[in-house]
Amino acid sequence: MITTPQHYETAFAGDDLRTIADARRWTREVLTSANLPEGLVDDALKCVSELATNAARHTRSGEPGGKYQVVVEVIAGRQAHIEVVDQGGEHAPDIQLGRGESGRGLWICATLGVLQHCAAPSGGRRVWVDLPHPTCANAAHGPDGSER
Repeated sequence: MITTPQHYETAFAGDDLRTIADARRWTREVLTSANLPEGLVDDALKCVSELATNAARHTRSGEPGGKYQVVVEVIAGRQAHIEVVDQGGEHAPDIQLGRGESGRGLWICATLGVLQHCAAPSGGRRVWVDLPHPTCANAAHGPDGSER
């Protein structure tokens, strides 16, 4: 059975770092109303925090009047797609495996789920994480496919 994802999106001012807390709060409301497990919600909040912070600090979304968009999709009541669309910048996201100050947050997102990015039609960038990580999703089921 194929189910249509529940789709939610909203925009936040990127030139005010306080909106990152608003993005987390909004994401929590969406995911808890969809009855996703608390652990998955916690992972999603870590990811939206990192992606929104990157948009506000490293792209034109953080300039005066800039915005970033948060997209959340709930798939089959068990998975979440967390996406931030920014207004673009000079550099593509870079995952640093514990080296330096920058990029470690994206590495954390990549360990929690499948992290990807691409150019957005608007000239900005889309960065997203699909949760849970496929190996975690498979671990939640027994050999016969039943839930543990």
